[in-house]
Amino acid sequence: MSRYIVDSVSNGTIVYFIIRDTSNNSIVPLPTKYLKFKKNLGRKKKTLKNIALKLTWYLNYLEDNKLTVNKVLSLSAFEQQEHFTSYLHFIRAGRHTTSGKCPDNNTANDYLRSIFDFYDFVILEYDNGTALKVLRDSTFVYTNSIGLRYAKTVKTFHGYLPREEHHAKSITEDDLHTLISSAHTKRDKLLLLLLEETGFRIGEILGIKYTTDIDFENKKVFVRYRETNPNGAYAKYAEERGARISNSTFDLLMIYLTDTTELRKNTDYLFVSESGPSKGKPLTLSGVNSLFERLEKRCGISGHSHMLRHYFANERRKAGWDMAQISTSLGHKNIATTEAYLNVEDDELAEANDNYFVESMKFVDINDFL
Repeated sequence: MSRYIVDSVSNGTIVYFIIRDTSNNSIVPLPTKYLKFKKNLGRKKKTLKNIALKLTWYLNYLEDNKLTVNKVLSLSAFEQQEHFTSYLHFIRAGRHTTSGKCPDNNTANDYLRSIFDFYDFVILEYDNGTALKVLRDSTFVYTNSIGLRYAKTVKTFHGYLPREEHHAKSITEDDLHTLISSAHTKRDKLLLLLLEETGFRIGEILGIKYTTDIDFENKKVFVRYRETNPNGAYAKYAEERGARISNSTFDLLMIYLTDTTELRKNTDYLFVSESGPSKGKPLTLSGVNSLFERLEKRCGISGHSHMLRHYFANERRKAGWDMAQISTSLGHKNIATTEAYLNVEDDELAEANDNYFVESMKFVDINDFL
């Protein structure tokens, strides 16, 4: 059995994750304090649990290698490089869990970034001038949509595994229309349209309350962070975000609310189950997954809610939105995440090249060379 495990304690409806030492059943103070620090920053429950798991994997790795956090901080730059590189390969090989599942390079790198963030917290807590010698300053320049240039310096590790490129999986406009047409109820059609028009995550959509999260006058829908939604849905970050919807979708929303008054009488959540034992209760993620399975049987199109989020991003890019606008609408913290959502098709590149060549022909007269 691993020495360090993830546990949790509750204070009313608030859940705190802790790291427990099974050798004496005590709480490990520093990583537990770090988890509380992250919670105070507004990290959601699922994110905190993932961070806690990453911490236990690393703490158990230290235990197996007869190291501690303080000992790692006292290592030379060469020794730290070896230590973190070895841990990265340990994770990549799937040796951190009993399942033996091997994460890809990107995931393994992300696990190590979480450990570096933990060390950053430890260093700030001790405030004794120590630092990870293995991290180096790296400066990048970003130009916004109006041409202003910004420079930002961050600490980076030069031993990360090569990044694996993943192509964003979106859905075509025709397939989307087919899915919406195959939806039999107003609830299902409205759910698909809101996913497409807002770019919200499915957890954010399922957490919408029609009593507080819809601005009926301005036809806007809002994401508001809650940890206590009975369907387990919640926003990823503790911040508010809103999106305007089209007139036709707003009209469908009003019809849906009118037609389902009796069905929703015991809840103020917008989307509820329409049949079965959970009828009238807030719709869950499993209910949405079942919806997409039904749609696939009807029209032959395999889809899921996140594909509509990618569709939102790509359609806004084609409409001329800049990267910052798309990123903000999606609720991303990092523009690099937004870039991974975008599919620039070969025919778009070909068209852009053709347009450039037509424009640039005014500088060249082929007759001069004949």
